[in-house]
Amino acid sequence: NHELNVPMAMKIALDGLLEYNYKTRDTSISDVGKYEKVEVSVLLCNDNFIQNLNKEWRGEDCATDMLSVSQFIPDLDVPTLMLGDIVISVETAARQAEAKGHTLLDELRTLVVRGLLRLLGFDRQISDEAAMEMEKEELLILKSLRWKVKGLAKNAPDLSKPHTETLDGQVTNSLKRAGSLRFYRPKFKYIFCDMDGTLLNSKSQVTARNAEALKEARSRGVNIVIATGKTRPAAIDALNMVDLSGRNGIVSESSPGIFLQGLLVYGLKGREIYRNTLNQEVCREAFLYSLEHKIPLVAFSQDRCFSMFEHPLVDSLHDVYHEPK
Repeated sequence: NHELNVPMAMKIALDGLLEYNYKTRDTSISDVGKYEKVEVSVLLCNDNFIQNLNKEWRGEDCATDMLSVSQFIPDLDVPTLMLGDIVISVETAARQAEAKGHTLLDELRTLVVRGLLRLLGFDRQISDEAAMEMEKEELLILKSLRWKVKGLAKNAPDLSKPHTETLDGQVTNSLKRAGSLRFYRPKFKYIFCDMDGTLLNSKSQVTARNAEALKEARSRGVNIVIATGKTRPAAIDALNMVDLSGRNGIVSESSPGIFLQGLLVYGLKGREIYRNTLNQEVCREAFLYSLEHKIPLVAFSQDRCFSMFEHPLVDSLHDVYHEPK
């Protein structure tokens, strides 16, 4: 909406970060010039919708005027700065506008600016100095856009309940700060995940921490696809140990997956969509060399493994690395 003009408000806010040295701002977001573009979304909703968000993410069964939801991931080398989402209850904003004697549009503009600043690391609740710095930037943006400023910055009540956020994205009440809701809610639809050296530790086991992370991702609607050099039975066996295989897990005979270094790929419902094989002459020469020099060699053929002779290293593929015999 051109009357809200979020892109211009965001540009002025980012310019302010370059021009002024704010002491109290969380500087997780810095060097904004390296990004090709910046993305932020604004959602206008009713009290019931924002109340459900508060209940789900903060444990507070109440409506608030605005929530700012950070999507920024530090140290992620991408061309787009994903700031996050600003959720505004139009019903609450309308009541506040009436109480202050200005229009709903004036109130929405202020809440958008305040949400942007919270996503950029400002928090008026941590100290008087922080409140002054946030108010300075807020007024700068409003005046630059020729939006109404009188009675907005100081008089707007803070309806947010005390909360803060830990590094792993869990909302807590430990520091008892008011402010924006800063949790990470991924926008990814799919995660393609390797196994050896990624999900699996040195004992070829899925750690409890990795298992919990995968379950959390699934609970948020993220589809997880295994992409590995292992066979599908090996992946199923390894993930079965942490209850992540089968119909309600992330890998099964009816789920998508990439196996054997991409030589065998399954799509929806576990149907084979791609298969490739090594040159037969190359395989023959390799096995002749293995047999002549007594060097163990294993050939993977879909869900089976073949070797010319028994060897402890071959046994370890079955006993440690979950590969089928």
